[in-house]
Amino acid sequence: MKNIGRCQNCSRAIPKGETLFEIRIDIYAKGGPIEIDPEDLQKDHIKEMKELLKRMETMDVDELTDEVWESYRFDLCKTCRKEFHKKLKLRKKGGLVRRSKGNYRNN
Repeated sequence: MKNIGRCQNCSRAIPKGETLFEIRIDIYAKGGPIEIDPEDLQKDHIKEMKELLKRMETMDVDELTDEVWESYRFDLCKTCRKEFHKKLKLRKKGGLVRRSKGNYRNN
């Protein structure tokens, strides 16, 4: 029987006829309201931007982008999807979520 994919958590092959679940997670930097006080208006913003750009030149591109946005995608079998869903529900209710023994990876 032909497989349609593989669970990225337990590595089980998913045969044709079973459902392969895709989970996507996007992590964004959450901006808050900007508060400007009189001291901010007195700063040399050109100088601050130049200093920021200089610091960024020595940083890794992945490091810089991960601070703003990351995206993950996982294919899961029905059993692993059910466990993942259960952990999300516990988290939503304020319970603890234990790290899975699986090996999720970034795509």
